[in-house]
Amino acid sequence: MSEAPQLYLEQSQDNLIGETDPKVAIRQMPLFEGLTASEVDKIASISEIVHRPQDRIVARAEPADAAYCFVLRGQVAFAEFAKGKVPEEPKNLKKRITPVMELCERVVAIFDVGDVFKNDHVATSTEESSVEYDMALFTCVNIVLLQVKQKDLDAALKGLSRIKERIDSLSEVSFYRQTLLKVDGRSDILDFYVKNGFEYAGAIKVIQTDKCIDCDECIKACEDRHGISRIERFGPRVGLLQFTRNCRSCLDARCIEVCNFEAIGYDSRVPEREVVVYDNCVGCMKCSKACPHDAIQMVEVEEPEDLDLVGLVEGQKDRPATRIAKGEEAPPVAKKKKKPKRIANKCDHCFGYSDMACISACPTAAIIQIDPRALFRRDGGLIERSDRYFEQAPFEQGWSQTTRTQGVRLMHGTFGLATLGVLFAIVEYTLRVVAPEWSLYRGLIALTQSDKMAADLDLSMSPVFGFLRWLGYLGGGMMVVSAMYTVRLNVPLLRRMGGARTWFDLHVVFGLAGPILGLLHTNFAITDIAARPMVVSLWWMVFAIVLSGLLGRFFYTAIPRLEAAAERARTELDRGIKSVADEWSSMTVSVNVLAQFMKAQEKTGPAAAKLEELSAGRALIELLKNEYQHIRSRRALRKSTIGKIKNDELRNTTLQLVRQRADVDRRVALYSVTKRMLGWWRSIHIAVTVFMFVLLIFHVAISLYATGLGV
Repeated sequence: MSEAPQLYLEQSQDNLIGETDPKVAIRQMPLFEGLTASEVDKIASISEIVHRPQDRIVARAEPADAAYCFVLRGQVAFAEFAKGKVPEEPKNLKKRITPVMELCERVVAIFDVGDVFKNDHVATSTEESSVEYDMALFTCVNIVLLQVKQKDLDAALKGLSRIKERIDSLSEVSFYRQTLLKVDGRSDILDFYVKNGFEYAGAIKVIQTDKCIDCDECIKACEDRHGISRIERFGPRVGLLQFTRNCRSCLDARCIEVCNFEAIGYDSRVPEREVVVYDNCVGCMKCSKACPHDAIQMVEVEEPEDLDLVGLVEGQKDRPATRIAKGEEAPPVAKKKKKPKRIANKCDHCFGYSDMACISACPTAAIIQIDPRALFRRDGGLIERSDRYFEQAPFEQGWSQTTRTQGVRLMHGTFGLATLGVLFAIVEYTLRVVAPEWSLYRGLIALTQSDKMAADLDLSMSPVFGFLRWLGYLGGGMMVVSAMYTVRLNVPLLRRMGGARTWFDLHVVFGLAGPILGLLHTNFAITDIAARPMVVSLWWMVFAIVLSGLLGRFFYTAIPRLEAAAERARTELDRGIKSVADEWSSMTVSVNVLAQFMKAQEKTGPAAAKLEELSAGRALIELLKNEYQHIRSRRALRKSTIGKIKNDELRNTTLQLVRQRADVDRRVALYSVTKRMLGWWRSIHIAVTVFMFVLLIFHVAISLYATGLGV
């Protein structure tokens, strides 16, 4: 919560004037650069500035009345709607207007500032399926258009061929970019982008699922700083990227428009656009209901009770200067406890802090904040960069793998030093066993001291003295540092010591190097548990911890990739099912079969989001139950409808598609449950690590005690 802000102006005054005066707008547009004053006046006389609020349909014109629409501000999307479901102009503006992005079936194109489109678009579309859709343009945010009738502009530009060529070129670029969306599944990325409101988002938090280890440290850090978590990890997901549910600092934010108390707004004290909730929030819930992304929650907070000043003074009677005013000797009448105040709570990206708690607390750098335009639309509107226009690479390969923007972390340097140290230890150990005269340590003494001192060195090896003993101390120290990462997660005071990422890097590097040095320390005597029960048990426990850590990290990285591949296969398979339905549309039974199968999948298929909300055990039970329902529904479908198909080719194709779709659904559900079961692995991994930590301390203590006694 913060004090009320000053007015936040998004644009310069010149731009604001350009949004009301056609002449100014034309002069500011590079498209019309080079026009004389009279030519500007001529075009301005046939132009008009059109303002439309967000979530409105841009009216379609008949070809005879078509107009060029130049986007001066905002974004316009072109989308498919179910037949008869194009929203009408709202009649009651006091009621919440459902975002159009939630009503459309699929977004097929988008127009940004500097783009131009014509409003005589097709009324219906049947491009990719036999289903007919209504087509419409709608505003993603508040927009400003320079609108000119096509016939009027064509007449005005008869003597201005260079301007006409620029407009035609701009139209060609726009057409090329929209055509490119049909390649490599880019249209799916665009549809996801617009439907989830990223087009007007100022900043988004993204979790890279192939780096996330489900430690929930981001949530805990947010709770520690703000008293309650302001982010939700499981938001919309595409490929390897999971988008959190939190405030996105939207352009033309719906939450600000509905607030009657100026309790939420863009704060002028930060250079970035930031939506902040202020202390005068009355908890009316309008902002929460207006947000289409569930980014604002209503929470109850306890207000401080009135101070008992008499009680405070009574407790200081021993002080001569303390006095109680006459008439105030009686204790105050007990007041009824105040009800908690309900206020809006949202992520403000740690406004007022030097860092973001969730990002700083992530040990693997899995969560990042990024401009959505950098993630989805890295083309800059230029045709020469169109190969990156809504490309799939960041989602299929991972953001950090495609950009390398996260830099070199401490792990790389520490890993290099640890590797050199371990290699030195291995080489020295090997030389002492095979060829003592070539010992690196002996050579170092000969070089720095004398040949005689080097020749007199005792290079025999035993875990209780000399080289191997020091390897034990060094390896044990590394394992202690590695285990401290787990201890730090559960001891609040230790959380202030260093960064989470530093501790995790040390956990990984020392967790690998320490056991290797520990193995050399034992002189490979790790099988005779009767003779050395503590040492042997300790080393095999360390081995189990390292193995489980490596396997866990592998699964945490591999499963999101496998899951993303399975979901992509399901999307492509659904397209194949639609194609088959279109191909055999003359045989209506085929369409019915596939439609029935898809409905059965929706009813019985375990949604990954649903499974992620359950515990591992419940998710496993749910998976088995849904698998049984799958088998029954497929068997019933095969006996009832598929068996009635007389065409052998069609029947076999339908059966194959049904099997493939069921198999993909099974894989997606299995991967989701496996992720939940990794929580069991972490609990066991941590428990064994803590036990090993205690056992290691005892082992070192006994060793030091024995050394003091000269044993």
